[in-house]
Amino acid sequence: MAPRIILYILIMFMLSPFRADAEARRIVSLYPGHTDNIVALGEEKRLVAISKNDDGETLPQLKRFSARSSAEEILALKPDLVLTRGLAERQNPQLRSVLERAGVRVVSIEPPQWDDFASYLRELAELIGCDPEAAEAKLKKIRKSIAAEASKRSKGKKPAVFVEATAKELHTCSPGSWAAKLIELAGGRNAAADAKPIRSGSAIAPYGLERILKAAAAREIDVYIVQRGAMNAADMDALAARPWYTALKDIKTAVVPENELSRPSLLGLEAGGRRLIKIFYGE
Repeated sequence: MAPRIILYILIMFMLSPFRADAEARRIVSLYPGHTDNIVALGEEKRLVAISKNDDGETLPQLKRFSARSSAEEILALKPDLVLTRGLAERQNPQLRSVLERAGVRVVSIEPPQWDDFASYLRELAELIGCDPEAAEAKLKKIRKSIAAEASKRSKGKKPAVFVEATAKELHTCSPGSWAAKLIELAGGRNAAADAKPIRSGSAIAPYGLERILKAAAAREIDVYIVQRGAMNAADMDALAARPWYTALKDIKTAVVPENELSRPSLLGLEAGGRRLIKIFYGE
């Protein structure tokens, strides 16, 4: 192969937006978890737009897109990377093909499970030009710090914690879910460890009022947490207004935002872990 042709191929490879080591400088994030982790890694300056599902206080100056926003709207910001997830792609199935035809790289990464979070962070770090080792080290540092504080505050006592994931039909967090793992890290134990996920891999599990009342009467719940978010709008007033609330009169109750309890992110991990420790053991 002629040297000029080889040189041309190498130049085209270096300029391609799809090469594996391309460092994205203008990123559109269509999933709040990706946004949170980019911010946590100190690279929020690379974001040019985020999801309408992102928290209101997150980068309020940026454009926000819904899962069904058009490719033309996104292309107007001249991104070199669009980060998404499977759910968003299913809601807007034509988006990827249009963006890729326009030369924009699209990467879909599913929200990771607890044990897969380090691998997810490494992949994300490479995409945005961060050191994967440093990203993983930050995760280890946060987890170690939360575990150490929980151990110090708990003095060997582990409160039994029930999480209300949805008020309707009273679903809870499934064993192995992010919420269950975070509760464990913060020094608690899942009071619904026998709950079965609604389907394989799901983060929520049916539980029902009868089982809750039975567990409360048997003093098998020390803390009742309402996860407030898209699937559950309940707050403390709504909880107190329920006819059966008196069953929780001797149980500590609290509301925790979904992004701090169930969203796989460094920001949520740290904020949620600290909040849970305060709930479990006081200020």
